[in-house]
Amino acid sequence: MNNKVIIIGAGIAGPVLGIQLQSAGYNVEIFEARRNTGAEDGAFLGLTPNGLNVLLRFVPEAVLRKDATTGSMRFYNQQGKEIAALMTDYQRELYHCETLQVKRHRLHEAACRAALEQNVPVHFGKKCVRVDETEQGVTVWFSDGSSATGDILIGADGTFSAVRNSIFPGAAKPVYNRNISTGGYARLPELSAPLDAIRMTFGERGFFAYNVSDKGEIWWFNNYYRADEPTREEVKTVLKDEIKNELLRIHEHDDPLFSRIIRATEQVIAYPVYDIPELARWHTRRVCLVGDAAHATSPHIGQGASLGLEDTECLVKCLGEAATPEAAFAAFQRLRQPRVEKIIKSARKVGNAKSKPNRIATWFRDRLIGFFIKAQVKKLHWIYGYRA
Repeated sequence: MNNKVIIIGAGIAGPVLGIQLQSAGYNVEIFEARRNTGAEDGAFLGLTPNGLNVLLRFVPEAVLRKDATTGSMRFYNQQGKEIAALMTDYQRELYHCETLQVKRHRLHEAACRAALEQNVPVHFGKKCVRVDETEQGVTVWFSDGSSATGDILIGADGTFSAVRNSIFPGAAKPVYNRNISTGGYARLPELSAPLDAIRMTFGERGFFAYNVSDKGEIWWFNNYYRADEPTREEVKTVLKDEIKNELLRIHEHDDPLFSRIIRATEQVIAYPVYDIPELARWHTRRVCLVGDAAHATSPHIGQGASLGLEDTECLVKCLGEAATPEAAFAAFQRLRQPRVEKIIKSARKVGNAKSKPNRIATWFRDRLIGFFIKAQVKKLHWIYGYRA
C-alpha cells in the first residue's frame, strides 16, 4: 500500500485529521465541496477543553482569541435575577485551556491554514457525488467529473455526508428534530464592552442568550421551535424573517434589551437541527466516517466540533496500532460510539429544558439550578477530561 488517504470535508476535523495522518507517514489529500473556507458561514460554536486541546496542537490559542467570546455562563430567570453561574476559570488548571465561542468560518480558515502549512493539500470546489470501493483501493468522484483514488477514505463531510449516503445507501436519513439553531450578530452603543460570561435567560416563552466579543460585537443565540421542516429555499429566503418576527413576539415580555438586539441584527442565522439515527456501522473495509458524518448531535451542550476533534486523535491512534485499516476502523467505532451516544442523549435533555416550562417547573428550576450547576462541574469532567 502507498498509504494514500483521501479526506472528504475541510471543516474542522478534516484538516486536523489530515495533519496528524501526514505526520504519521500517510500521503494525505483533502477535498471540500465549498469554494472557500466558509466566508459565508455566519454561525459560531463552542469549543470545550476536550476538543480544544486537540486543536491547540495545530492552531495557536492567540489566533482563536482574536475574534471570540468566553464560554462562561450566567443564568437568569424572567425577572432578570441571576439564579446560577458556571464559570470556566477552573478549567485552565484542570485541562490547560478554557471553553471558547468561536466563529465557524474563522475556525475553518485556521484549520485549513494549519494543514497547508504542514503541506497537506486542500482542494476546494470538489463536491463528492459517489464513492467506489474495490479490492485495490477506493475512488471518489466529484460533481465536476474529476476523481481521486487512495488506499483509504475518511468521510468528514458533516450531517448530510455524501460519503455516508454512498457507502450506506440504505441507512436512515438525518431526522429534523423540530428545532432551528438560530442567532446572529449585532452592535448596540450600550453593550459594547466584552462580558465575563454568556447571559443565558429563561424568558416567559423561550430561552435567550448573548455575549459580547473582544471586538465589541454582540453574539446571540436562541432555539426556535418549528414543527415543519423548512425547505432549503425557505432557509435561504423567508425563514430568517419569519424567525426574527417570531422571536420578537416570544420575547416581548422579557428584558427589552433582547428585542433591541434582535432588531439590530441585519441577518439572522438559521440552521435546522437534525439527528442522525444510530448507524450500525461507521465504516467499510476502506472507508470510515468521523464527526457529524457518523454521529451528529444537537448544539445544546456545544460538543459537535469537540467530538469531531476527539475522533481525529482516536482514529490516528487506531490506525497506528491495528494490522489493517478495517481493523482500525472497527476499533475506532468500538471505542467512540458509547461516548458519543451518551453525549447525544445529554444534549437532547438540555435542549428540552430550554423550552417553555410550566409554573411549577419554573419555581423548582429557579431554586435548584444553582445546586445543579455546582454538581455539574464534577459531572462534566467525563466530557472535558477525555483524552484519546
